[in-house]
Formats: sequence, structure tokens, C-alpha cells
Amino acid sequence: MSTATGRSFGDLISDQRLRNRIQAQVLQDEELLHDSNITVTVFNHVVLLTGEVPDAAAGQRLAAHARDQDEARVVYNELMIAPLSSVMSRSRDRMIRNSAQSRIRRLQEPEGLDPDRVRVVVERQRLYLLGQVSRDEAEAITETVRRISGVREVVRMFEYGD
Repeated sequence: MSTATGRSFGDLISDQRLRNRIQAQVLQDEELLHDSNITVTVFNHVVLLTGEVPDAAAGQRLAAHARDQDEARVVYNELMIAPLSSVMSRSRDRMIRNSAQSRIRRLQEPEGLDPDRVRVVVERQRLYLLGQVSRDEAEAITETVRRISGVREVVRMFEYGD
């Protein structure tokens, strides 16, 4: 059985289990748990790690754990060695993400664009796009989100269906 996105419930559950295993590593690692702000995003077995870690070793440990997961096809380690972002910064990122998701949902062109095939992650005003889209859809999505106030950069991590 498929969902509205054309992905099976099994695929969705598999992505969630993969995310949970990686997130569990954060909870088991004292340094990651207390000195980091990490977001783990999984879409179609593509893993995106974003946020702040105290040092390179901490981020590399988590990325290595993610890569060790059989279901992980690709792991993008976008963790930054930086102090934890402020509540204000995180709020701004949430506003940017919500605006991007809203704009993607309102896109009329190209015809057939399914916004549920796209994941939006924002970290320190850098907007990441994951999902399965056509090249035309990727261009339309990128064009609409890059104009959002506060977006410093758009990073596309799409898989193309054409």
C-alpha cells in the first residue's frame, strides 16, 4: 500500500526507525546529549545531520554511527563546530522553515508537484531541501524558497526522478 507521496508505509516506517536509531546514539552519548543541538532528518534512507556540536570528534562519531546503519544510503554531515544556537536563532529558523513549507504547498507550477515529497530543514538560516522531485520541480522550489527573508543559503539534496 502506498501513501499520497507514492512511498509505501513500510518505507515511511523504515525511515522513522533509521532516524530513531541515530537519535538514540545522541541520547546515549553524554557529550552529544548535553553540549550539542542536533537534528536528524531521514527521507528515503538519505540522512541529514544538522546542528551544533562541541568539536569535530563528536560530530564524526555521530556521522560514523549513521553510516554504519545498513538502511542509510547516504549520510550528509552538516554539523557545525559551534556554540549552541540561541532560542532566538532557533525560532527564526522555525519561522523560515514554516514559510518555506507554506510556499512549497502553494506552488502551482510545475503541474503535479507533490509537496509531501520534499523535506525542509533550516539551521542557522541555511535552508536544506531533501526529497524526490523532477529537475523542473527542484528549480521551482528553490526559486520560491530562496526569496524568503532571512534565508542565507539554499542547499539542495534532492534525488531527481527525471
